[in-house]
Amino acid sequence: MSTALIVAATLSLASALIYWNVWLEDQSDSYERSTTTLLSSLFLLVLIGSAASFFLGLFISKRALSPVRELITQVESASEDSRVRVSNQTDDIGQIASSLNGLLDRLQEASANQKRFTADAGHELRGPLTTIQLSIDSLRARVDSPELRGLSTEVTRLAKLCNDLLDLSRVDGREIKKSENNLLEIIEEQLRTFGGRDDKIQVNLADTLNITIKCNRQLFGLAVRNLLDNAFQFAKSEVKISVDLEKDGLHVVIMDDGPGVPLSENTLIFERFYRSEKVRTLGAGGTGLGLSVVLSVMQAHGGTAFSVNSKSGGEFHLLLI
Repeated sequence: MSTALIVAATLSLASALIYWNVWLEDQSDSYERSTTTLLSSLFLLVLIGSAASFFLGLFISKRALSPVRELITQVESASEDSRVRVSNQTDDIGQIASSLNGLLDRLQEASANQKRFTADAGHELRGPLTTIQLSIDSLRARVDSPELRGLSTEVTRLAKLCNDLLDLSRVDGREIKKSENNLLEIIEEQLRTFGGRDDKIQVNLADTLNITIKCNRQLFGLAVRNLLDNAFQFAKSEVKISVDLEKDGLHVVIMDDGPGVPLSENTLIFERFYRSEKVRTLGAGGTGLGLSVVLSVMQAHGGTAFSVNSKSGGEFHLLLI
């Protein structure tokens, strides 16, 4: 539409200028000068028309595309709870924005259903699994066998899966209450839960851990415990825990001298139910939810969790902002 108007205006102006020059020179009976003036006018008109068309087209296109750019900005910053602002539902941009909002509504509903299922499944399964475990322990007390030991191991694994599902349901999309806590006390408290671990693995705590941080003690302790569980599974002889204050925030670093995480899996390992092929081959690892719980806990704190590709072994950071 804008291009057609520009072309029409340019042609109308050219026609008017040609007619005016021909009429003016015709009055003076100077046909040679009339031709020269006409050619000069046409050349000048082409230059002015081209420049005017360029800048006018640029202005119109920029103005026409500004709602599209605004829509792109809103979509890029959209979250599960936010919606795209609809300024005019009758135009194409407004209809696209309304469709995106409908999609976000459906995604939010699906996410809520998934979280509800996670919580319900964890609650409903934990009771029967506890009963089964008690029955197996009672049988093993009388007559133990490899089959019963295998059953006990699998039931324990299922119970851990239920606990991880419940941990996720406690954190997902919920606001948490934070208070001042001593970081060293939280770490030592979680280390005590591994009282039956292999004593061959030495734990080294940095002196800088004796600081005060603002967090939810129970949930942050859960994140630390899951990372410690991961470290003790793969460490050969040593686990190191330290803290670093960097530009982006406070990093709580848990390192082990195990095989480490491949660079290609640094982000994948935090996805739910993801287990590395190396872990599957070794028959190690947990349910595939432990690191997802860690990431969810840290995001609830306004921070994040990530793995660093280290040649010396596994290295995980808990970032508090």
